Amino acid sequence: MNLERWILIGVILISIIAVFTLIPRNKAREAWVLCLFLQVITRPAGLFVVEKGWIEYPIQLLKGVNQYNRTSLTFEFFLFPIVAIIFSLYFPNVKRYGALIYYVCFAGLFTIMEVILERSTRLVEYHGWTWYWTLITVMMSLFLNHKYYLWYKQKLIKVDTR
Repeated sequence: MNLERWILIGVILISIIAVFTLIPRNKAREAWVLCLFLQVITRPAGLFVVEKGWIEYPIQLLKGVNQYNRTSLTFEFFLFPIVAIIFSLYFPNVKRYGALIYYVCFAGLFTIMEVILERSTRLVEYHGWTWYWTLITVMMSLFLNHKYYLWYKQKLIKVDTR
């Protein structure tokens, strides 16, 4: 097994550990809603970008997946949803500039990781795509996901499960 597949396995393991350590049990319902709504955003967007040929994911964890689904399963179904859940559940109560800094920090860290992977591995290859498109699309996805979460949270009914 090559280094790229070990990186993918590591990302999945870190994502699973993050779910159990960073998401409180009483927020599990909200975490599921955040995860599913984010996939509504990222799935079509990821397919569009890959089908246009702007990004390529040459190495997948499951070898046969690339012929049917050329997006990154690890990114779209593990890493980014977990990042978005943590982003929204721990969103600070700050004014506009503080929120903007929070968005830029999360999206910037995510973008830096992708650029490092793009330059040093074969997990991601840019073809007509640049790091700032990643930064912008990640920020937009986090924004839409968080706004949906705020709307959803208003409708929640607190249930005592004792």
